[in-house]
Amino acid sequence: MTEEPDKVIKFPKSSDSHASESSKDKAVQRHSPSEAATVGSRQADKEPKGEEIAEQDPLEAARKEAAENRDRWVRAVADLENYKKRTIQERSTLLKYKNEDLLRDLLTVTDNIQRAVDFCSKEGRSDPVVDGICMISDMLQDLLKRYGVTEIEALGQAFDPNFHEAIAKVESADQQPNTVIEVIEKGYKYQDRLLRAAKVVVAAAKEG
Repeated sequence: MTEEPDKVIKFPKSSDSHASESSKDKAVQRHSPSEAATVGSRQADKEPKGEEIAEQDPLEAARKEAAENRDRWVRAVADLENYKKRTIQERSTLLKYKNEDLLRDLLTVTDNIQRAVDFCSKEGRSDPVVDGICMISDMLQDLLKRYGVTEIEALGQAFDPNFHEAIAKVESADQQPNTVIEVIEKGYKYQDRLLRAAKVVVAAAKEG
């Protein structure tokens, strides 16, 4: 009696085995050569290039910092020199016109004494008191001149708003328009600066 060979019984594959095989296929796809090349290129991009390495060179950075420090130093020296010049100029101006306020207040005293002299001259008075007032007036005028105060010429001059202050306008047939025909209060200059404008009456053209 001959023995029959054993029969191999094949069982159907389960769903779990199919899932494991599909996951293996996906794993193979994730590690495909194309994707590996892409990852390699990204890593290469992250690596510093030669130029970036050169910019980070400590010697070059030190030279750049030194140049910036020198530029700041040059600017600071220039600012200091400008400040010194400006300070010297302001101090010189202050010393030049240091008596301006005092001399301006002194003009009021000079005006009142001059009015007294003019009144006495108009009345024809001649006595020691009048002579004393005239002497004081002359002394004040000499004092003003000694400190650089000069009178502004106004009578008969063309009106100049830089030195004249018009109080009134009067029609005149003898004088050209805008000509000063009367000085109400004298004007003065202190060296090259206006100390007080002259108050004047200006001629105007006749209407008709």
